[in-house]
Amino acid sequence: MMEGNCIAFKLNYCDGGASSNCIGFRGLCSDTNIFYNILNRNRPWCSHDNNFCKKYLCKRISREELEQRWQVEDSGFCNESITLLDWYAEAGWNNDDTTRKFSNTDMINHLCILTTVKPYMPDSSRFVLAMFIIKDFFEGDKKNPGKVSACNHWRLEFRPNETNEMNFWDIYPGKPPWRQGLFRYFDDATAIKFLERAVEVKRGTPEENFAKEFLKQYQINLRERAL
Repeated sequence: MMEGNCIAFKLNYCDGGASSNCIGFRGLCSDTNIFYNILNRNRPWCSHDNNFCKKYLCKRISREELEQRWQVEDSGFCNESITLLDWYAEAGWNNDDTTRKFSNTDMINHLCILTTVKPYMPDSSRFVLAMFIIKDFFEGDKKNPGKVSACNHWRLEFRPNETNEMNFWDIYPGKPPWRQGLFRYFDDATAIKFLERAVEVKRGTPEENFAKEFLKQYQINLRERAL
């Protein structure tokens, strides 16, 4: 598996807040997606007895209560429901409920990309939904999994009509499926390729100039690190 100071995350698809202009990851999943994640895929956390979506599926709470709890609860929900609200990603938990930690502790100011695949689609269709420069980093400990958070400026997401052009496996030097683990590392040379693809995808959109600035700033950062 590839090594490097950049990191890619495998996220369960969340259609919360999805629209013609937003891929999702901004709210609770629809009933259809909740049922898919639990009944069709048996996602570990989605299917956990402590997960409120599982409680809703089992009719222990109503949809109204589910939504009310999402507004105020800090736990009992997936990270995906707030990924593009809070702009962070976690290493996750093992099947025995122990935390996962990062082995690489030199990721600040490097690129993080977030990937997913839509229901009933093969992993070969995995796409990049967003990318950001890592500002804050937590390695992880016995109580909390590792976590990376985005800087306030260098963050870019892709619209639903752009995701087909942001296929993860077109750029990442590996072959599908992803299989084990929620994250994997990659190097800065690959990061540049992801950013160059972003410039191509954003061409002709209001975000074209920002994508170009993002790429240029990352190249500057690389040169400064090499000095």
